[in-house]
Amino acid sequence: MSNTKPLQQHLVEQFQNYSTNELVILNNDLVNSNWGANKTAFRTALLSTLSSRGIDLSAIISTEDGFTQIHRVPVKLTDNKLIPIC
Repeated sequence: MSNTKPLQQHLVEQFQNYSTNELVILNNDLVNSNWGANKTAFRTALLSTLSSRGIDLSAIISTEDGFTQIHRVPVKLTDNKLIPIC
């Protein structure tokens, strides 16, 4: 019997130990660098953790033609909301 967990699930569990500011910094590192094949798993777990803390992600999410897109942009945290840094 295997005890392995999917990477994303493992990351979500680990990210619970990070502060919100650390997660914002990690997001910015992810979007500004090449993290390889697992980059999507890291970012998905990171955004899931922020969302579970009640952080508003609406400024980096858009829907066009029925498809939802999460923009890969550096962000800052303002009033419990992620704001893209221009």
